[in-house]
Amino acid sequence: MRLYEQYADEIAALIGSGQLAPGDRLPSVREARARRGVSASTVFQAYQRLEREGLIHARPQ
Repeated sequence: MRLYEQYADEIAALIGSGQLAPGDRLPSVREARARRGVSASTVFQAYQRLEREGLIHARPQ
């Protein structure tokens, strides 16, 4: 399993368990990258996957 898939699965589990509720903010790409020690691309791919699956959606800044 690729790193972005692992990260996306972790976030999906948090959403499924209710630990992340609708309206909660995910860490920024920069913050998540620093916390996890992965590239920004990895975090971005995870967020894209979650968005495609309908679990999250991006809001304009």
